[in-house]
Amino acid sequence: MKWEYHVVHLNVDDSSSKPEEASDPEAASEKLKGSLSADFLKDQFPEQYQENEGSEHPAIQLSKFLNKKGLERWELFETIKIGKMLFLIMKRQVD
Repeated sequence: MKWEYHVVHLNVDDSSSKPEEASDPEAASEKLKGSLSADFLKDQFPEQYQENEGSEHPAIQLSKFLNKKGLERWELFETIKIGKMLFLIMKRQVD
């Protein structure tokens, strides 16, 4: 059996960010020092970066993201916390 993996980083350090900064993918990309582009963030977290974003709780946003990935056959395999970084490790079987 062969597997392919997908790693997602969640920013859990909210001590310096304001709520309005969270909906700006360019600011988020800059805060990450360009390690994730604004386009990637918009693509991976479309609910968070919509133009007319409501004030959806982060747990609801994460549920929607995981459900979307589940439809693509990704399974949440493990979470790893390194310092202030939280990584979601997802896997799916390769045919």
